[in-house]
Amino acid sequence: MKGRAPYDDAISIHLELSAPTLENGKALVDYLSGVMDSLDGSHGQTFTYLPIIYEDDCQVVSSRCEFIEAAVASYRLHIAFLDSTFA
Repeated sequence: MKGRAPYDDAISIHLELSAPTLENGKALVDYLSGVMDSLDGSHGQTFTYLPIIYEDDCQVVSSRCEFIEAAVASYRLHIAFLDSTFA
């Protein structure tokens, strides 16, 4: 990663999901889980590869999800970088 390190303190995430409806059998937490998994790194035996925002989704100490009924599906994601005093 050429000296670049992911953020290693606490994270807060707010997901706003807009769509006509949620997929059948899905809850907001399912969408949040997918987003959180996409933002962390891939893990090998002894390394973390290409984290986008944070090294591991266990760093997310606060989350909020909202469903907004809308004709067109979209989402907004708000990320706050917290310091270790929050956790």
